[in-house]
Amino acid sequence: MALFYVVDYTDSIDQYRIGQTRVKKRHKTELNEDEGVRVVHTDSLDLNHFLANLECFPRYRLRIANALLDFCPERQKLAVKLHPPSREPIDYEWGERANRILWERIELDEMMSWLSTLGGAFSALGDYKLACADVAGKISLQQMRFALRLGEPSLIARCRLYMAISLIQKYQFGAAKRIVQQIYRAEKRQYEPDTRLLKMCLGIWSKLRYEYELYQKRLNRPKQ
Repeated sequence: MALFYVVDYTDSIDQYRIGQTRVKKRHKTELNEDEGVRVVHTDSLDLNHFLANLECFPRYRLRIANALLDFCPERQKLAVKLHPPSREPIDYEWGERANRILWERIELDEMMSWLSTLGGAFSALGDYKLACADVAGKISLQQMRFALRLGEPSLIARCRLYMAISLIQKYQFGAAKRIVQQIYRAEKRQYEPDTRLLKMCLGIWSKLRYEYELYQKRLNRPKQ
């Protein structure tokens, strides 16, 4: 079993032991130089490539282990001293990808704000006109698509609650009830529940009960 040491810029020492199946890393407080130390200099980039190859390729790992045993006599230690690379690598492709992700997030946030304003207006009118409630539901569905792109669970839950309001206005009380109950119970199980989301659930639940009572009264009202 071969081993070597890596000394970084701050003189912190790590021991790497090459085994048959993996490379084990262990931090060392000091390097005993009484037994003799052979120093090799390299930069951090080459070392990262070297360690990645050791970890991924068993034959390469075996050859390096045999080479280390030949390179260092018995009881002599090999220390790899790091120095900064002559040129810092710049990953332009990842930079372009990160830039696209950033601008996509900015545009999605802006579109969500516009849709929230528009959806709120149609939702307010939905109490009086069924067509407006239908438009508000479509806007909530579009908001949910954007929320899924953003990957924010609380935002997705709020969009579902907006959809529940539209369902209440269209007298689809059963579907709205299931949505509110699912979101409320799921949020209550969280380690740190979102109090704003819970209050939204309670508020919409109160609206559901009130609208359902009015709907039942209208159904049971005698015809004149």
